[in-house]
Amino acid sequence: MPGISGNAALEVLIGLFFLYFLLSIVCSSINEGLAAVTRLRARYLERGLRKLLGEGNLEAFFANPRVRALIKPPGRLVFRRSRKPSYLTSRVFALTLLDTFAPPDKAEDSHDLIGRAQKAVASTQDDETAHPPTSIVRTMLLDALNEEREDVDRFRTSLEHSYDEVMDRVSGWYKRRVQLILFFLAVALTAAMNADSFAIGQRLWKDPATRTAVAAQANRVVQAGSAECAQTDTDTTRADAAARCVEQVKEFGVPLGWSRATAPHDFWSGLGKVLGLLVTGFAVSLGAPFWFDLLNKVSNLRGAGPAAPGAEEKKA
Repeated sequence: MPGISGNAALEVLIGLFFLYFLLSIVCSSINEGLAAVTRLRARYLERGLRKLLGEGNLEAFFANPRVRALIKPPGRLVFRRSRKPSYLTSRVFALTLLDTFAPPDKAEDSHDLIGRAQKAVASTQDDETAHPPTSIVRTMLLDALNEEREDVDRFRTSLEHSYDEVMDRVSGWYKRRVQLILFFLAVALTAAMNADSFAIGQRLWKDPATRTAVAAQANRVVQAGSAECAQTDTDTTRADAAARCVEQVKEFGVPLGWSRATAPHDFWSGLGKVLGLLVTGFAVSLGAPFWFDLLNKVSNLRGAGPAAPGAEEKKA
């Protein structure tokens, strides 16, 4: 059986997967920066809480000391307003929920969670001492009261589980939005760099030296467990990591960037260029973890066969 370690097609795949992996790191870094600047996580958390609590109760919920302690103060340069939290623990939510819809009448009533929940369920629009719960909140409290059987811990745990289920849906909204943003970022980055999968694949196929060098570099990254360009510390930001990964991609020696030589000259070459860019954009949008796992499997396959002829003589 002939060895497959020097198989050209396999090395071309490794080169393309490695390119997608590095470009995915760049897109993820840009996406995380945009999410931080636009406070996307915090906005989706607020959207989920608004749907759960109701518009009129949201302000009172965020005014609670437990939640207020998580609000970041305004920044001097970028963030000129207070930043609401991007995440709330289920315990903070459960206690703040009861504080919002059934505040304790006296200090000694603060630990009577079950009594306060019963009070919230029984409250009406005419009750001026508490915010009337929405139908969703009322259902959550009733479910928890039905399960607690006079056990405060089980009651609070039931509320926390209900909150976790809501947050799972909010996470789904957020992930779908991030995936959409990531796709457009991937297409824009691919177009800006002219990372045409078809042209790059042809160069790797026709240039054994480049193909072997890229495959070897990919193998080093797989053995290290991560890309060195993506590593960050206190002195290195995500933007620096993204810039390093872009520089590493440019060192491949594959056709990147726009010039007369790489620009399409007729309709069919233009169509091929568009398809090649879309293939790269879609691949990059799948994310760095996906391509690293696939790169790991293909690299292991590349080294799974017996040594190429003459390898033992060279070692000797």
